[in-house]
Amino acid sequence: MTLPGDAAGERPRPQFGEYATPAEQAAHVRHPLPVPPVAWPESTEPDPVAKRQALTSGRILDRAVAVALLAYGLLSLINAAPATMDPRPLLDMLGLDSSELGLTTTGGWGIAALVVLIAGWALTAWLTWRAHRRGFRSVFWIPLVGGFVFNLVSGILVSVALLSDPGVLDALLRQQGS
Repeated sequence: MTLPGDAAGERPRPQFGEYATPAEQAAHVRHPLPVPPVAWPESTEPDPVAKRQALTSGRILDRAVAVALLAYGLLSLINAAPATMDPRPLLDMLGLDSSELGLTTTGGWGIAALVVLIAGWALTAWLTWRAHRRGFRSVFWIPLVGGFVFNLVSGILVSVALLSDPGVLDALLRQQGS
């Protein structure tokens, strides 16, 4: 196939200007300025003075809120431990007679719920501490999210334990009908 202007094997002429020769291309190439070498710090530990200056009042308040939420979570965990193992107060709160149902323990589901709460609090505390050490701008949300997620999972486990008992399920259904 022959192109227009390709009579003797020449390249076609461009419509808008000429092709630059390699010498012309080299003349128009900009050479970047040399980059100075980067001086890496000897220590990976942050400067204590800079670290103290970095803790502004907003960051101190954020850390205080995170610690308060972790402390509240620990107290909630201590208070929730008996409730995950003994369903009688929960059944009484639902208006069901726990002595009539004969359910005295949540069994393995209650133990799993307690383990989830303990492991969840420990993981949340570790993640909060790690985010604080790495200098995250805000860490108060970590205990909030951790508390929500692990309490939700624990509540589901306790609900499975209660609803898997036919007597409790029947009593709840009878209560709904009346």
